[in-house]
Amino acid sequence: MDAANSNSFELANSIRQRKLPPRAASLIESLRDLGYSLETAIADIIDNSISANATKVDIWCAVDAEPLALAVVDDGHGMTEDELIAAMRPGSTSPTEARSAGDLGRFGLGLKTASFSQGRRLTVVSRKGGATSAAIWDLDALAEHDDWILSLPEPEDIESLPWLETLGDHGTMVLLEKLDRLAEETEGQARSDLLSGKLVVLQRHLSLVFHRFIEGDTVDRRKLKFRVNGIVVESFDPFCRGQTATQELPVERMSIDGETIEIRPYILPHHSKLSPQTWRYYKDRSEFLSNQGAYVYRNGRLMAWGDWFRMIPRGEATKLARVRIDFPSTLDALWTIDIKKSRAHPPPAVRARFKRIIERIAGRSVRVHQGRGERILQPGASPVWTRTVGRDGMISYAPDFDHPLLRAAIESAGPNSEAPVRTALLALGAAFPVDAIYADFADDPKRVTLARDNPDELRETIAGLKSVLDPDGDMEPRDFARLVLSTGLAGRSIEVIDAVSLELYAT
Repeated sequence: MDAANSNSFELANSIRQRKLPPRAASLIESLRDLGYSLETAIADIIDNSISANATKVDIWCAVDAEPLALAVVDDGHGMTEDELIAAMRPGSTSPTEARSAGDLGRFGLGLKTASFSQGRRLTVVSRKGGATSAAIWDLDALAEHDDWILSLPEPEDIESLPWLETLGDHGTMVLLEKLDRLAEETEGQARSDLLSGKLVVLQRHLSLVFHRFIEGDTVDRRKLKFRVNGIVVESFDPFCRGQTATQELPVERMSIDGETIEIRPYILPHHSKLSPQTWRYYKDRSEFLSNQGAYVYRNGRLMAWGDWFRMIPRGEATKLARVRIDFPSTLDALWTIDIKKSRAHPPPAVRARFKRIIERIAGRSVRVHQGRGERILQPGASPVWTRTVGRDGMISYAPDFDHPLLRAAIESAGPNSEAPVRTALLALGAAFPVDAIYADFADDPKRVTLARDNPDELRETIAGLKSVLDPDGDMEPRDFARLVLSTGLAGRSIEVIDAVSLELYAT
């Protein structure tokens, strides 16, 4: 060892040491502000229920009650008093410790930080082997003593807790009280409305984040049932796998440190392939555009979604593309999981594979999204509009004066009026409200239509087109129907147009 290193070693051995634990009162207040919302906090608490092999989780909150309280009750295996006390310790488990495949924990902080983010009093009651145990963190008492003092209530105090009667022979209840943030200083009806709205958001969050547990789509686990104030939470599948038009592309697998990561691409159906009821359901639950991208699952639990990891921008072209990524908790360190379990960043090897996949599926999403427009504008369909792509790549649409309907209108105007009619049609095309139509279509494409719903009006429209396009009845009914379809005036249902055309040509 050289002199420099020797001196450093001797200096290190001579350094004075002193224990310097953080101030309990200050640290706990800081831990309240990690960025939890109600729904992410409850989801973090539920992770413990899943780790305890629960099959049923109830969330209770009486929005009009005083004082306000909230409880999460499960039927998991429960804890003994010693196990409960260990679980109440902040940082009860190191993130470097190995976890089982069904364990959704990470830092040993979730139960505490999630609970403290919503209220100043956390009570946990657990039953196991016929014994009931309870422990309480009260932040006001902690601040008063500035020390980590955990309270262990007596049996008679436990029996008086709200919703204790919903706890079975085994399981755990997490009770949040002194909810100083949940009501946001509102009172009366305003408070009830605010809390009711938050519980709806909570239901929807749970239906997405834990949808695979609700569906039974997790390894070696029974289905998990959620209820919020007694109302069953149905799963929300972001991949529309129940729809026949959804495209599920081949799964790709890769190995990192002996662990398997699965990547499953999906292309959602174009809205025209969904019933109005199905479309409204998905539209009400999420925005197709904002929720495109990767859906990252850790042990079956959704961690992060709606992001392409900055590899491609989110836009209309890829709005129907989704990629499901599954990784085990043993790879947590590579994915930089945060305390709230709401962020996950893929390691370089996964990013490289993912980039190749999204480049491939983006094209398929574009084809599905633009497919109907391309069919309407394809050669042989004689559309009323022409689509032109300039040398600079700019796209323009203009009336097609060679279309039989427009040509008939121009010819019927006579030589002296042909120019004004053409000018009027060009002005109509130039003034086409693209921005307004785009906004309406993005909001709800099912409402954007010029199709006639009334059968009598539909027949009248088609009959009027026949008098202009084929007054002598020389065309075949099928050819006439295709021409009617190209105008868009009678909707897009070729079956209906065919039927009315056959009726008109039969008379």
